[in-house]
Amino acid sequence: MPWRDDVPAVNVPVQQGLLVIADIGGYTRYLSGVELEHSHDILADLLAAVSARLESRLVLVKLEGDAVFCAGHTATLVEDLTDCYGSFANRQRTIVLNTTCACDACRRIPDLNLKFVAHHGSFVEHEVAGRTELMGPDVIAVHRMLKNSVPERTSINAYAFLSSACVEGLGLDPAGLLPHTEHYEDIGELSGFVLDMEELLRTHDDRRLTDEDALLVYSAEVSASPGRVWRAMTDAQEQLRWRVGATAVETDREPGVGAKTHCVHGRTAITQEIVAWHPESHFSFAERNPLGPCLYTMEVEPRADGASRVTWRIALAGGRAQRLLYRFAGSRMRDALQANFDSFGSFVEDESGATAGAGGTAES
Repeated sequence: MPWRDDVPAVNVPVQQGLLVIADIGGYTRYLSGVELEHSHDILADLLAAVSARLESRLVLVKLEGDAVFCAGHTATLVEDLTDCYGSFANRQRTIVLNTTCACDACRRIPDLNLKFVAHHGSFVEHEVAGRTELMGPDVIAVHRMLKNSVPERTSINAYAFLSSACVEGLGLDPAGLLPHTEHYEDIGELSGFVLDMEELLRTHDDRRLTDEDALLVYSAEVSASPGRVWRAMTDAQEQLRWRVGATAVETDREPGVGAKTHCVHGRTAITQEIVAWHPESHFSFAERNPLGPCLYTMEVEPRADGASRVTWRIALAGGRAQRLLYRFAGSRMRDALQANFDSFGSFVEDESGATAGAGGTAES
């Protein structure tokens, strides 16, 4: 996704666009006294999650230690940064859940956080030691923005600091944003606005269906552990083993917000995009099937005896016309979902060495 709109640089030496830096906050403090081998592996893992999400909308300029520098054009920067923060937080939780290491580097993973700075301005490409660098006063400005008083003055540690030029360039309404101004010796006063990323993620991530929200609810207790159930629900290769009639199940990347799974049934392919992701607890995905757009939440709850309760919730997302269609064609959807839920329950029970069936029921 070129930031110069495919116009050769020789014709447009000065370019305009967004300049965005995602910085893992607290990393210097985190490094103090922890094991270097594990800490650098953790940093690489988290940076990969951040850069992968940003590269889906912007162009990666370079990695700068514990930060990712990008440039380009996107009309949905706030949504993109929210998704990126969600990917970081989910990856962070996943690492914590999956590690058994008791070293300080692994124990202190929750101390890390992610912040963003974004500016809109001019820059030029310049070759330095065989590498393309971006140069210009606005490039300097966005890097200066990393040094700010946002946490001290707002008590927000996971934030996005957007310059006024960025907000104006995106056409955002500043009325609902928190104003913030910094003064830098070399560039003077820089005004902008602060976004609370955790609050944005909570709002953005409000895609978890409750029993009241759902049209259909399937629930059962299984003797398999929550970890086993979670893997069976989220791993593409395991899904292929229990999805009824599926001939292929493929995913475009590691599960998380924005990841897409393509489930093929003969000549029919259904794409499911994850819209909420909480490892070993619940996730939600949106799909368009023959009945139209639907939203699903799949949840696993641990039981005191080490077993699990599995709950699937499904809601229609296509409005009045789809609800009318469901009255006439909904039985096929219910039969297919019940068959898949039963197959899933049998699969995790067999894999866990148990003999009891899931015995799931659906409510509508």
